[in-house]
Amino acid sequence: MKKKTIFLLFLLILLYCLLFPQKAAESVSEGLALWYQTILPTLLIFCIFSNILLRSGMTGLSAKKIHPVFLRLIPVRTILLFPLAAGFLFGFPLGSKICADLYETGRISAKEAEAVSCITGNFSPAFLRNYLAVFVLRENVPLAAVYAVCYLPGIILGCVLIRKHCPANESRAEKTNKKPTSRSQLNMKIIDAGIMDGFTTMIKLAGYIILCTLAAKIIQDIPLQNEILKSICIGSIEVTTGIRQIRDLPCKFPVIFLLSAAIVNFGGLSGLCQAKSMLRSVDIRWRNYVCFKLLSSLSGMLLVFLYYLWQGKLFGALS
Repeated sequence: MKKKTIFLLFLLILLYCLLFPQKAAESVSEGLALWYQTILPTLLIFCIFSNILLRSGMTGLSAKKIHPVFLRLIPVRTILLFPLAAGFLFGFPLGSKICADLYETGRISAKEAEAVSCITGNFSPAFLRNYLAVFVLRENVPLAAVYAVCYLPGIILGCVLIRKHCPANESRAEKTNKKPTSRSQLNMKIIDAGIMDGFTTMIKLAGYIILCTLAAKIIQDIPLQNEILKSICIGSIEVTTGIRQIRDLPCKFPVIFLLSAAIVNFGGLSGLCQAKSMLRSVDIRWRNYVCFKLLSSLSGMLLVFLYYLWQGKLFGALS
């Protein structure tokens, strides 16, 4: 059933490209522009450096110093601080990519990779500030509130997963390792491999972004009367296009904030495909990942509701 669904989706995209080649070309251009202008300059350099740091075994040097500070807040092993920090600072799928690399070298378990990938499956602070807060919400919401709505659901739900699947005890966790960790080293072979792996990752992301942009364009061209439903469907596939549609909806601003928070916290089909591509070598249950993102989406909507309730503007916004 799953394979048939995927086949039908690809067949639909292919038919759209054949029947509407000009619109398809415009969609591909939009996807490439999004990748080239936003994703590539933001993620490429860090992806390269993270690969080099992981391959050289240098990630633990600084993590050990700050681990005691974060241990009370996030009870994880030292090695997991790196993907957690990368995921929150640079956005998905960097956290998932680093988790996969750590899993392949035997330094974390599949459960740890699954938990941290769920937590770090969010957008970067730069995207939330420049695109969501400024462009979509037009700076009508304080930046701190935007960050809280988009990050707190993943952090709160993630702490539950971490306490269940990620042992904070190093000696207990080492039993899950498949390979012994190597000593710190850095040479041209490691640097070359890190650069190649970084570009390979970026090219994969470009492909998924283009496919999801095409799928979003197909929905956009469907003559649905309900613009809100159409925008939600588009956002559930590709977030950037979806919240741009929501921005122009003829509805009250709190509704725009509510829908945007739901879509951003879910991450869209594009985000799911990117994370799954990065974690292809990790044996995790993707149903758990999707459920986590859906719960994050609902939690984000709840936080927006509480924000307007705290501001005393809830009933005025709904009336």
